[in-house]
Amino acid sequence: MRFEEQLTVPVAPAAAWDFLWQTRRVAACLPGCTAVEEIEPGRRYKAQFADAIGPYKAQFDLDVTVQETRPPERIRLQASGQDKRLGASQQVTLEVALRELAPRLTALDVTADVQILGKIAALGQFAIKRKARDVVQQFARNVAAELEAEAPSPPGRGPG
Repeated sequence: MRFEEQLTVPVAPAAAWDFLWQTRRVAACLPGCTAVEEIEPGRRYKAQFADAIGPYKAQFDLDVTVQETRPPERIRLQASGQDKRLGASQQVTLEVALRELAPRLTALDVTADVQILGKIAALGQFAIKRKARDVVQQFARNVAAELEAEAPSPPGRGPG
């Protein structure tokens, strides 16, 4: 299943790129991500993901590998893992492409290819697709909110 989201954030591409490498902040944006560990910074990570999909409560231990980087334009990573209790596995390829729209305005194109196999697949493609789409959309909204929160205030507009 392929999902695409586009968001615009009020920061320069360099600031958006820097954010994407703040592992814990990015992980906090991913619904269901309960832990992340750097194995080899910039290349390999371990993550834990827990969420309910229909009647199933899935808990995946994921191996995350950065497959490609083109600073500050593109990052592609792959995450794969299993929930041994459910006999389920998932594989996700996530790509984020950054485009400068103006000096302090960046478009982020988020593309995710998601495969879920095992018992959970018995729920049917529609239920799985809806859940995966919701996670990708919420991730994009959370990233946008984080970047908007750190954007500088326009000139002449201070706090409060």
